[in-house]
Amino acid sequence: MSDKLTRRDLAKLLLVLPAANALAAEEPKPPAVSEAGAFLAAHEPGLSDEERERLRKGLADQEKALAVVRDFKLPPDADPALHFSALRSRKP
Repeated sequence: MSDKLTRRDLAKLLLVLPAANALAAEEPKPPAVSEAGAFLAAHEPGLSDEERERLRKGLADQEKALAVVRDFKLPPDADPALHFSALRSRKP
């Protein structure tokens, strides 16, 4: 990757989550109820029971995908994906 974050680089990063979700789907596991999903579904006003269940399941699926990404270990000699470069101040 280059020193600056480009739209193409951002798109690649955004594609990682669905790919990780697909990898997580390959491993058959019992459907887990997300604590965050259960909390949000219980406290979100105006949702039907079906919408609450979809919210719980959707957040549980996203947590599984994030776990796959977080469990991926990089070798210690891997360069950082992003390089910070500060912007100049507008003040004179």
